[in-house]
Amino acid sequence: MPPAANRTRILNRGGTSPARATTMDKVTNIWRAYLESDCVLSTMQLQRLGDHKYAAQDVSWLDELCMKRFWEKLVTFFPMWLAPNVITLVGLLINLFTMLVLSYFCWSSKEQAPSWAYFLAAFGLFFYQTLDAIDGKQARRTNSASPLGELFDHGCDSISQVFVTLNICYAMQLGQIRYGVLIINVISIILFYAAQWSTYCTGQLRFSKFDVTEAQMTVIGVLFFTGIFGPGIFAIHLFGLSFKYLVVGGCFILSVFQLLGYVKVIFCEGSGKNGSTVADTSVLSPLFPLLAVVAPFCMIYSKSSTGVYDENISLFCLCFGAVAAKAANRLVIAHMSRWELSLWDWIYLSPLAMMLNQYYDFYFDEYKLLIIATIT
Repeated sequence: MPPAANRTRILNRGGTSPARATTMDKVTNIWRAYLESDCVLSTMQLQRLGDHKYAAQDVSWLDELCMKRFWEKLVTFFPMWLAPNVITLVGLLINLFTMLVLSYFCWSSKEQAPSWAYFLAAFGLFFYQTLDAIDGKQARRTNSASPLGELFDHGCDSISQVFVTLNICYAMQLGQIRYGVLIINVISIILFYAAQWSTYCTGQLRFSKFDVTEAQMTVIGVLFFTGIFGPGIFAIHLFGLSFKYLVVGGCFILSVFQLLGYVKVIFCEGSGKNGSTVADTSVLSPLFPLLAVVAPFCMIYSKSSTGVYDENISLFCLCFGAVAAKAANRLVIAHMSRWELSLWDWIYLSPLAMMLNQYYDFYFDEYKLLIIATIT
């Protein structure tokens, strides 16, 4: 690339003014600074990431009872040339497609979809779960396991968890309850983040007796149940309460127990110096990115007076999930590279822009701003 002076003369011959050339240089420098601060790992981080070894402890009921044997048998039917990351990606795309089909009929989570849409979402989640479990076995089978594959797997999981959460909201028409969809998504995001947080502290991903497999099977069961009887089945009353409140309440209690288990691990089992994280940093440091994700979206939703987020709750939760996924992936990278977690991420500008728009009395249309925030 020619020096700046020569480049300016070349641009001038092409009709570009020196002022415009200077502006282009500034934009280029800003873009490079963004990439270096947000997307590029240091040499030491890359080296540690390359040295990372996957470690997990799995005591899940369903995994031990039958699912592991099913997955180990099924993976033998896959060709040896098939890359594990392709399996992961296909599972994610299937889950995304089936969720989008269901969301087409249940955009605000208040509507009733055709029975086949619930069945399709159930099968999509089952295929995702199966392929997500098989990719690691395929990697070991083909001797192609790598830290990059693990990172890609966690990245797909962080994105897919919001699809799973939306599916159960659609099945139970939780949009009919103010804050219903938001609460379920907040719980899901906190649990997923807490799992990665505990891994950052201990260096080992731990699955409890009731964990991902059991939760996903529960969602699959709810989708099938809804496909057979319709979402109205959750409106019937048992013991003086709506059935959907009983289901959500039971899930909430299980989630609290799960979260308490993560909290115990985080505060009592840190593997770094004096019980710190694997990067020898404070075990509390991951709390701030989590608050930077959850708090703004809760404030944005609760302070809106237009109802736009209720009518477009699917889009709102996809935006919420995307921001949470980025924060969770930063935590995964910090764990795998044994590096200090960065507390700031440029993706936080999306909820910040929506908050400022509310502060200045909705200077921009909330719906259009939500679309822009979700895309960016």
